[in-house]
Amino acid sequence: MASYSEKLKNPLWQRKRLDVFQRDNFKCTCCKAKHKELQVHHLEYLGDLQPWEYPIDLLLTLCVDCHQKEIGRSIL
Repeated sequence: MASYSEKLKNPLWQRKRLDVFQRDNFKCTCCKAKHKELQVHHLEYLGDLQPWEYPIDLLLTLCVDCHQKEIGRSIL
C-alpha cells in the first residue's frame, strides 16, 4: 500500500492539485499571497477516498504558512 506522501506524487493528484490552484487563481484563499509555496488543504477527510477522488469544493489553496496554521487549529 502506498504511503500518503507517495499518493501525492500520483499524476491523478497532481492534476487535481493544478485544478484547485487554477480555480483559486494561484493564490492563498486565506491571506491572498501569490509568491509563497502553495499547498492544497482538505477541508475534511472522507473515509477511504484517495486524495484525487475528493470533490474540488472540499479542497482549498493555502500558502504554506496558512496551511500550517489551519493544521494547528484542527489538532486543537
